[in-house]
Amino acid sequence: MDKSHLTIFIDSSYNPKRKLGVGGFLCIPHNPGETPANKDMFEAWYFPDAVKTRIVENTTNTRLELQTLLWALESLTLENGNKASEKRDFITIYTDCRTAVDLPGRRRRLEDVYYLSKRKGSVLRNADIYKSIFALYDEFLPKLVWIKGHTPKKDRVGVHQIFSEVDRLVRNHLRAYIARTCP
Repeated sequence: MDKSHLTIFIDSSYNPKRKLGVGGFLCIPHNPGETPANKDMFEAWYFPDAVKTRIVENTTNTRLELQTLLWALESLTLENGNKASEKRDFITIYTDCRTAVDLPGRRRRLEDVYYLSKRKGSVLRNADIYKSIFALYDEFLPKLVWIKGHTPKKDRVGVHQIFSEVDRLVRNHLRAYIARTCP
């Protein structure tokens, strides 16, 4: 896999009743200007096993999205053998989570108030994840891009088509997990 330019698609599917979800990401070694024309091409290029998924229990929807972003960034470190010197030239991460995309812009304020809430003065629920994401953000300097989730099929071209496939695979994984394990 060419590590100089990576495009990552992250998404999660959450079941609030059971407080569990599945996070997943797909990492491809190029700019997705080259897009599959149909589902068969997608599966040939980015077979379903290429989407890494993880089941997370006792979480919230936002926390799951952030955990998935962190997991995707951690995977870059693991692939790199923990060598920060092997920087990538460019990393683009697509997500439908505004909290994740807006996080770098909130960083200064979060650090200035030591990750404490304004109202209660208690540590923010996701402070641990914020700190971990910031550490890896500094290492890789990814471009975080918000993408509209659940676009109509007729409007899915380029990155939307790939993102929709990742969304579908993650959602199906959650449904299958619930069907197997939850009465």
